[in-house]
Formats: sequence, C-alpha cells, structure tokens
Amino acid sequence: MIRRIYRYMVQAQYEGVRNCEAVLSLLRRIPRAESLLDVGCGDGDKTMHYAYELAVAKDRVYGIEQQPHCIERAKQHLNVVQVDLERDRFPFNDEELDVIICNQVLEHLKNIFVPLQEMARILKTGGHLLIGIPNLAAIQNRFLLLLGYQPMCNAIIGPHVRCFTTRGFKDFVRRNQNVELVEVVGATLYPFPYPIVKYGAPYLPGLASYAFYLLKKVRHSPVQHGWETPEADTLF
Repeated sequence: MIRRIYRYMVQAQYEGVRNCEAVLSLLRRIPRAESLLDVGCGDGDKTMHYAYELAVAKDRVYGIEQQPHCIERAKQHLNVVQVDLERDRFPFNDEELDVIICNQVLEHLKNIFVPLQEMARILKTGGHLLIGIPNLAAIQNRFLLLLGYQPMCNAIIGPHVRCFTTRGFKDFVRRNQNVELVEVVGATLYPFPYPIVKYGAPYLPGLASYAFYLLKKVRHSPVQHGWETPEADTLF
C-alpha cells in the first residue's frame, strides 16, 4: 500500500511521458530538419511523434532497431533497418542526415564507441544529435548508494550494462572537438512528489533520473569522428 501511494505521489506511470517531453523540448531548439534517424526506434510510434515536431516528411524518417518484433511494427511507420549497434556500419552515407536521436540506448551497450562514431559520421555538419541516458548521480541513486544498495539505473538483474553521471557524460562529449554541447535538460526528479518531480527536473539535470543532451556537429573529420575507442588514446 505504501509503495502504491508513493508511486502515485511521484506519478511513476508517467516516467516515459516525461522522457518524451524532454526530447521534444530539445527538438524545438532545432530551426529546421529534412531528415531524421531514431537509433533504437522500437515500434516507431515515438519516432513519428519526433518527426511531426520537426515537420520531417515520412519518407525521410529512418529507424535503426535490433528486435525483430519491433522492426515489423516500425515498418508500418518509417524506413527501418536492423543493425548490430556494437559492430555494424550504419547504412547511410557520410553527412546524410540532419537530426539523429539516440534515446535510452547507450546504457544497454558495452561498446558505445562504434555507434557514436557512426552517428558522428552520418550526421551533417550543422546537424544535431540528441542523446538521452539515465543519470547515475540522480538523487535517488545517491541515497541508495549511501545506504549500500544498488542504484536504480544499474540493477544487477536488469538490461543496463553501462551507467553515466550527467557531469561525466558532459565531460566525455566535450572531448569530441567535432561537436558542441547546445543544451542539457533533465527528466523526473525522484523522490519528490508531483509537480516537483516533473517541473523541477528540466532545470536540475545533474540530479534528475534522466539527462538529455543536444549536440551540434560543427565540423566533419573523415578520418577521426571524435569518439574513438579508449585504446586509440584519444579520449582520456
């Protein structure tokens, strides 16, 4: 009963909606776009919502997905391809796309460098990359770690294999001289009740459960795309 009351107070059932709203708020910062790629598009429903916000024509909306059952559903909405994100080259030319969204994907990957390099390669100079990831340094995770518990964003029995703090990921992004960080917003400020959980999060991304980063590509380097593997000694 206590758990149900708490979930009601923080409106836990709207966590996904708040994430989508955070993405849309950043997309409104983009002046124009003629093409869109959603990396990890799922069934494509949210992808088309993003495309509508950007006024991108349906035939210029693309998705990358790994799950066969999601691919079949997504094909009803957009052009979708199956790609192994950690190994495969994306089936797009250099500087082909205006906007790329990668939302709640990187935390599922051991190798984040291949997909990041590929997104940097196919994004047009002047184009935008939007990345959404859970925040290890969220308030609830700090309390859990202080008490010796596993953080919510990196449960032992769960799908996430990587975790990021907002500050750490910003530092990581800034090491890529081919992009600039435009804005960072947060979503879901647990453990506070509504309306703080919703309306406080965008202004406190370092404490929110999820952080969303809008990047702009400022130059194209055909050889080095700025997110090489650590073995190349270019990141650290």
